[in-house]
Amino acid sequence: MLRKVCAVCARVVAVVDKAAGKVGAAQLVDLFRAEGLSREQVNRVLDAELGELPTIRDRLTSEMTNALMRGLGMPGRQSPDDVRRVRLAGREGGGAGTWSAGEEPPPGENTFQTDR
Repeated sequence: MLRKVCAVCARVVAVVDKAAGKVGAAQLVDLFRAEGLSREQVNRVLDAELGELPTIRDRLTSEMTNALMRGLGMPGRQSPDDVRRVRLAGREGGGAGTWSAGEEPPPGENTFQTDR
């Protein structure tokens, strides 16, 4: 099945396909700028929700997180679906691992402690 894709969408997707997980956020912004894309254009494409599928931003976040985790010697196992679940839970104010500033985490949640 063939589907038409707008030129802006195709350019954003091409940059993400080429660079996701291989460059940092600042370099990714530079690549979008080099393509002549505005912040609004990029955000519109990255955040587009098509049914129940993860957004391109979810995929990008997953790839960058996994690259960071592998760089730290940890297995990178976060899928775009995992990112989507966390994003939706945060938006709705619930779900595992989400709580607002000033609230205590739910019982059993691990938190980082710092000594000052």
